Amino acid sequence: MALKPDVSALGASDSNDAVDRAVDDGGGGGVCGDDLSKGPVPADHTITHNNEQNDMLPLSLAPTHYDIHLQPDVRSGHIGGSVAVDLLVRAPTADIVLHTKTIVIDRVSVFVGGVEAASVDTDCVAYDDEMETATIRLPVTLTPEDAPVQLLIAFTGAVSEGMYGLYRSKYRDRSGQLAHMLVTQFQAKCARMAFPCWDEPAIKAEFTLTLTVPAHFEALSNMPVAHTAELGELKTVYFERSPRMSTYLLAIVAGELDYIEAESFSGAQGASGRRLPIPCRIYTPPADIEKVRFSLDTAVRVLEQLVDMFDYEYPLPKLDLVAVPELEAGGMENWGLVLFRTVRLFITAQTSLWIRQKAVYVIAHELSHQWFGNLVTMAWWDDLWLNEGFATWIGIHITDQLYPEWKRWDHFVIEDRQAALSADSLRSSHPIQVTIKGSADIDQVFDSITYYKGCSLIRMLSAHLGIDVFMAGVRTYLAAHAYSTATTRDLWRALEGASAIDVSSMMHSWTAHVGYPVITVDNSVDDCVLQLRQTRYLHSGKPSADEDRVVWWVPLGLATSESEAAHDILHTRTGSVEIPRGARWFKLNYDNAGLYRVCYSRTALQRLAVAIRQGELRTVDVVGILNDTMALVTSGYLRTSALLDMISSFKTVDGYVVWQILGYFLESLLLTWADKSAVIRDQISGLALSLFAPKAAALGWTHRANEDPLVARLRAISIPRAAWAGDTSVIDQACRLFNEFYLNPDDKPFQHDFTASVFEIAVRSGDETNYARVREMYEDSQRWHLSEDHRMAALGAMACTRSEKLMWQTLEYALSDRVLPQDINIVIGFMVSSHYRSKHVLWQWFCANYQRVVDRLGECSALLGHVVGTVIGEFADESMAAEIEQWFADKRTAAFDRTLPQSLEFIRVRAAWYHRDKDDVAKWFANNC
Repeated sequence: MALKPDVSALGASDSNDAVDRAVDDGGGGGVCGDDLSKGPVPADHTITHNNEQNDMLPLSLAPTHYDIHLQPDVRSGHIGGSVAVDLLVRAPTADIVLHTKTIVIDRVSVFVGGVEAASVDTDCVAYDDEMETATIRLPVTLTPEDAPVQLLIAFTGAVSEGMYGLYRSKYRDRSGQLAHMLVTQFQAKCARMAFPCWDEPAIKAEFTLTLTVPAHFEALSNMPVAHTAELGELKTVYFERSPRMSTYLLAIVAGELDYIEAESFSGAQGASGRRLPIPCRIYTPPADIEKVRFSLDTAVRVLEQLVDMFDYEYPLPKLDLVAVPELEAGGMENWGLVLFRTVRLFITAQTSLWIRQKAVYVIAHELSHQWFGNLVTMAWWDDLWLNEGFATWIGIHITDQLYPEWKRWDHFVIEDRQAALSADSLRSSHPIQVTIKGSADIDQVFDSITYYKGCSLIRMLSAHLGIDVFMAGVRTYLAAHAYSTATTRDLWRALEGASAIDVSSMMHSWTAHVGYPVITVDNSVDDCVLQLRQTRYLHSGKPSADEDRVVWWVPLGLATSESEAAHDILHTRTGSVEIPRGARWFKLNYDNAGLYRVCYSRTALQRLAVAIRQGELRTVDVVGILNDTMALVTSGYLRTSALLDMISSFKTVDGYVVWQILGYFLESLLLTWADKSAVIRDQISGLALSLFAPKAAALGWTHRANEDPLVARLRAISIPRAAWAGDTSVIDQACRLFNEFYLNPDDKPFQHDFTASVFEIAVRSGDETNYARVREMYEDSQRWHLSEDHRMAALGAMACTRSEKLMWQTLEYALSDRVLPQDINIVIGFMVSSHYRSKHVLWQWFCANYQRVVDRLGECSALLGHVVGTVIGEFADESMAAEIEQWFADKRTAAFDRTLPQSLEFIRVRAAWYHRDKDDVAKWFANNC
């Protein structure tokens, strides 16, 4: 599943990126031929979990096959259904315990050897709402000698009101009228809302699905349609039997849909040695089908790349991708039926470059799950990182292979890796192998630690082992655990076999423990010897002795002005390395492959600043220095003035990633200091203006023929940042272009990459007229030929107003039917950092409308946690932390009981930063402005 975003860094630096971040947060043998139902199955159906913790089901029974019939009524929301479950009895039991939620069991029968052994009265069914289970008490005891055993259940349920379980998604039908399609989102624990089942990832089974829907609907599931029976206004669609898979991967989509199709040569090896073709389709609501041709081509290319990487054919007979208007995450990897938000598949000539790049990544991420997650599944949610960390790494790796000119890993370093490092620097963080406190905790571990720290560790490990050795181990892992489950230890074992290296010992500290180290470097005694010490890095300052017990395995990657990178290892608390005599500078963590920060002395930083100014360091290493220095400033290892002193050095760097980080730092500085001093506020804006205005002027508003796409990206960053800092020439030009576009929708006077920036600048710097116009563009996007991402940009731009009255109107609008629940955080994400006062308005509105927000999103929705984190995420005052803490004291916080303490800790980190460095910053500006 594509991660729903951490929008704490949203801001004016790149409006396209801000839209994107608020949208998401995107081996060996196997089954061949037609008989997919008979994929490799462990003979004993072993389930590898401990059911005495984490709210797991008893192990006495194991389903091997579900035969499910569902008849959902789109209009009434009623679901009628039945399920026949073939059971393996592992231990004697008279109780059948399985998962149900919002389901009523109407009839129960148990057959043994084809003969009815028990018919159970519904009075003998006990529901546990907290555990989301039903216990069926049998009048007989089932034993391992009983075979075959089949459980038959008739049940009724309801279509979900949220974006989970089996729910309705709004779309426009062929006549242009508002209609609903049926969609499922079963990850992580919502299959139980559609049918009674053993809803745990390790309890895999085969599935045969039958679906009764309106006759004019297209019905899709994981497997191809076997046959269809027409029933007047209805039809019953019978799907082929699936291979063994987890319940959360079962999927249904039904509605009026169009599709385009291509073949991907990703199947089993044919007689000629060439792989057999797999039909690959993309389905969309009517009239949108021409928007997905780029995505279809991408899916075909990605699928073939994955087959080559894994040396394992695509395991199913077809692959469908579906553009779903309402989807909680950016994408969902259901086996053979992969769902995406429309913005992730609707890629047209109008789509900005960055959104196009992100679409390729999200498609690669979700399709990689067809092997890493679906074919081989983590045994329990505490190993979720095996799914998501690896899919993130593969998604970026394949994007980088398909489009090397995009330099996708550079962006990972500034955005995703930083999100992981930031979250993992909190005392309230969690290890990658996270303890699941209960079923309500599962959704909250779909976070930046799981995705981006997981990816960072895989990147670090694959760099150390070498990509060929690493992938050899991955292929062994997939072949050994196909159609079953695995743990972190299983992956390490496969990599050890491929590399002859003790991977488990190397990586244990990284996966089993929270946090990561900062390497402090001292060369004050001897310029040729670097004394190194590793300690746990905390955003709030240096750790206590009890917090600093872990010693990490750290690949140093040391480069100097006189030598290429040397790959030493620090695996003790302290160590030393030699550098060539006469080296003018040294840089640890070459290529930023290691997951740690480096604390240099101020003298060493000054030497690095000179090297940066003279162009001696690669962009990725400049990014590492800048990111680490920012973090060490906010946590008190260094004074803020140390980073401010370096800023002039970065003016000579052209890499967009460097300028994006500079923008983030100045925005963070402004939002932390802005409430305290108008003078400092103006000085920070002046510094930003001195950096970004010349860059924007030099780059201009026009892309040049055959221009490097990263130059276009730098332009798209510099122009909105210059406007944010008060560049009147940029502001006037943006407002003029906006007015021209509004009046002449068929003649767009600027390039597509500037659409989001022009909208945002026009609203922030204009009057109510511009606000009303951008709202009109959002509501009637077809008139202005807006792509899906630019329609979202129009929505976000509404939140950039400086008028408190319009802020309130925008927030009310976000709760209206005009805005999908999944898009509410776009409004909130833009507003929270658009102006230093807006976070206060947002908090007041949130407090006054909290129950409406909960009702709109759902009390158990992961989106609710993201909204909470965004609303409170930009404060920098201890009194506000106390107020927020008190306000939530009597609220139900199960959906965000990880997010809330992390956000509060961030507030207190920023408050401490201000109080520690307020005089230092004031002095620097007094001396330099």
